Amino acid sequence: MKKLIFIRHIILSHVVILFFSATVGAASIKPDIHPGKGVTGQRNISYYSSVLKKTNLDTPVFIMDSGKPGATALIIGGTHGNELAGYISALLFVERAMIEQGKLFVIPIANRSALSIPDTQKPIPHQFSANSRSGIRVLLYGDRYTDIEDHKNDHSSVKLSRTKPVVYLDRKSRNLNRMYPGNPEGNPTQQLAHAILELIISENIDFCIDFHEARTPEKATNSDMNRHPTNGWLSYSLISHPRGIETAAFALLAVEENIQVTVKLEESKPENKGMSHWEIGSRTRCISFLSESPNPGQDRWRKKPDVIKDPNYPLNHRVGMHIWVFYYLAEAFTDATSKPFKIGGLPTYKDLMNSDIGTFLN
Repeated sequence: MKKLIFIRHIILSHVVILFFSATVGAASIKPDIHPGKGVTGQRNISYYSSVLKKTNLDTPVFIMDSGKPGATALIIGGTHGNELAGYISALLFVERAMIEQGKLFVIPIANRSALSIPDTQKPIPHQFSANSRSGIRVLLYGDRYTDIEDHKNDHSSVKLSRTKPVVYLDRKSRNLNRMYPGNPEGNPTQQLAHAILELIISENIDFCIDFHEARTPEKATNSDMNRHPTNGWLSYSLISHPRGIETAAFALLAVEENIQVTVKLEESKPENKGMSHWEIGSRTRCISFLSESPNPGQDRWRKKPDVIKDPNYPLNHRVGMHIWVFYYLAEAFTDATSKPFKIGGLPTYKDLMNSDIGTFLN
């Protein structure tokens, strides 16, 4: 029997349930999600790939169908557990949005395994509380990578030493946004990426966005400048598959005009192999985008980052950026195609900036 992980953070049972499996040996979470009136259906990602059933990577998928013909979209949040605004933004769609035309699929926590453990890169608390309409809610701040315990049966990265085999689990192999298009017979993270791609194909998704966070632009490094010559850093960016560049450009003009947030446009390239914005758009008919908000928790130079109420990059600002980037992408997609997509019920950017994030959770 594998060693059980020590529970370092006790979470209120009525908010988030933590349970541990002696067989798998890894922590697992059952998130507290309060679907709003706009949700018309729910299933797990294992619906699209049964290999994920009864694993810590099986995660909820919410369906929001207007009943009116139009475009079908997908929002992916929580690809990386330490990118808090990514999953909170997706959660707000599930709990607040109303689809007026077309259909929306939302995966609030794409990598549930990564969110189940604390950040292994910085000593940021695993949980934060928020006052919601239903009382105290817990917001989790997890890790970038799938829990190593969920890869313990992954024998694809075994190194042989002179004396004995040594299990070597490269972090990249546990990074969901490096594993697309996935592999149903690969490691657990590859299986998850495959399931998401299967959802996109089987549900005929027209466009999708993957919500992410990156280092703030305050102290861009030489590496940042080399990797992102457009604006010197990755945050405040929308990365678009080449097929969506024009749609993205119109969307970002609207973002700047209406919420006064400047988001730079970057084009996905073949060297972005393994990433959602390249692989989804290249392997399916879906036009793929990825947005990056600035998270002080990603800054290497900060000793005690405040990932909720940083004066320059508070969580409500970051969430507002993601929400309204998607809104204007949907508007631009509608203008560019014969498949309309209309969404309502979202808090305005101004409202978000004037309140704590819990105000908008059910």
